[in-house]
Amino acid sequence: MKKAYSYIRYSSPQQAKGDSFRRQLAATQAYCDKNGYELDQELSIYKELGISGFSGDQENLKRFIQDCETGKIEKGSLLIVENLDRLSRKKINVAMRQFLHLLEYVNIYTTQDEKKYLHIKDDEDDVAEKNDNQMLDIITSLVIMSRAYNESSTKQKRLKESWDERRENIQTKKLTSLIPHWLNLSKDKATFHIKKDRVEIIKYIYDKCIEGVGVTQLVRQLNNNLDQFPTPTSKSKLWARTSVSRILTDKSVLGEYQPHIGKHGGIGDKKRKPLGDPILDYYPQVIDEETFLKAQIARKSRVVGRGKLSNEHFSNLYRSFIKCGHCDGKMEFVNKGNDRVKGGKYLTCANSKRGGECSQNKHYKYLPLELMLLHLTTENGFMPKPEPPTELNLRLAKLQDLNEKASNDLNFLLMGDFTALPIQNKISELSKDIENYSLEINNLEDKILTFKPEYKYDDLYNDVILEEDKTKLYSNRINFNSYLLNKIESAYFIYDHCPFIIFKMKDKHVHTIILDENYNFGGCTLPSGEVSYKRLNGVPTPIDPMIWQIQENFIALLDETKNIKNKKLDNYLNRINKLINKIILDQDIELFDKIIYQIEKTTQLLIKLKIT
Repeated sequence: MKKAYSYIRYSSPQQAKGDSFRRQLAATQAYCDKNGYELDQELSIYKELGISGFSGDQENLKRFIQDCETGKIEKGSLLIVENLDRLSRKKINVAMRQFLHLLEYVNIYTTQDEKKYLHIKDDEDDVAEKNDNQMLDIITSLVIMSRAYNESSTKQKRLKESWDERRENIQTKKLTSLIPHWLNLSKDKATFHIKKDRVEIIKYIYDKCIEGVGVTQLVRQLNNNLDQFPTPTSKSKLWARTSVSRILTDKSVLGEYQPHIGKHGGIGDKKRKPLGDPILDYYPQVIDEETFLKAQIARKSRVVGRGKLSNEHFSNLYRSFIKCGHCDGKMEFVNKGNDRVKGGKYLTCANSKRGGECSQNKHYKYLPLELMLLHLTTENGFMPKPEPPTELNLRLAKLQDLNEKASNDLNFLLMGDFTALPIQNKISELSKDIENYSLEINNLEDKILTFKPEYKYDDLYNDVILEEDKTKLYSNRINFNSYLLNKIESAYFIYDHCPFIIFKMKDKHVHTIILDENYNFGGCTLPSGEVSYKRLNGVPTPIDPMIWQIQENFIALLDETKNIKNKKLDNYLNRINKLINKIILDQDIELFDKIIYQIEKTTQLLIKLKIT
């Protein structure tokens, strides 16, 4: 059977509630049945539901044309539409080019006026010579398309005039009855009244956001206290992320109203487009601009890592970047509870734990490793200390907002017909604004980086370990992990006589932390190649660098002796280990000579054993 394809489009939700789709499909199927065409309803129907042929982006019509061009649709097939204005309601020159391009591949039949436009074959240079009626049909199509464009253009002009008139009368009558949930519109539609209880909830949401609480945690808090924080509408039983996010980003809290073209929740996810500039002081202002900007700064600073999060705590600061250095698998956080003997928090290789091939089945105490991570972070300046936004931060946020709006306005103009002189002038004006905004944004970002304070160890320890407010502690730990994910490409945990972690940074630096498990003494490397030492349960001492060097030499010695079994050698090694431990505890510098002597004796014995 001959192949037929159908293109069905309607532009508004009102048409969806009516009979538009069924009507167009039924007429198409009836024609196919009568004339012997095959119409596969799964594969042969291209549809745009809720898409305007005047201003919408007809993606499925573009897909049909592409299928014609690639040969997926055979030349000479039939495209059935209700009327030519279903194909396009754009300017006549644009619509006609598209129509003739379609005729290069398929015949077109319109069910409403029962007209058939014939496929133009490749060897037909002059259609008129072959078929005068075809040329007449094309002229007729030109008239239909022109009428469709004029109708849509007139509707848009009337809509704009209607909005302009309503703007002029804004002081006596508000433009719309669709208003934010924290307001009431007076019966005469002239003024808004604030719902004080609702505004208090909005202020609470902004305060918590600025404190660093994320949307997910905010939603949990609100839903856990619905008596104190009732939902925005009676239809919703719980707060949703979209509701909280909208409150934190919608400028109606500042009193602004932005008219749009398009319906809320339009079919086909139709995007609403701004109509003109925002109207300032339209609503009563319930949040001041500084608070609004601070909230935007706080939101942008939060980048939560991947994966499922606990409702109340964020246990593992190494989450999402630590791997087993022996098998390249994941290191898993294990909490065995508070039992003094069997309890505790650990990191262990997930492969080994689940019976995989990795032989590193040891559970490593988590807290000392976490403290060394804090030490590495503060010594290398990985994370700036969060502080209330300065005037520079607020100015930057304001400029970024203006720059985004100017860019959106420019993109909107460039998508249309910008040959008119006023449009060209506006494009030039917006381009200059964007250039100036970008320059000032770069300058402010440089200044902010210059004055950004870095975390000190005690401050970070207080914020991510000692903080008593559970919600704030949760947010602090998430933020810390997020900053680390921005800095660290991957980290490998290796155990070879003592645990150490190698960090491969995104700036190509490599850092290491090493830890003596017994005495919580360790260190981390700096970009200069030097080492910064840390006693996790005490104050650093002047002899720590010497202890570190002795430990490194001892680890190297252990590595050389790991495959040699000799009782005398083991005794030497145990003696050295006890001397190192005594130095760490007693800080007795006089013991260094004894250690050096023992290392020399051990080395001499090792040489003899290797020779024999």
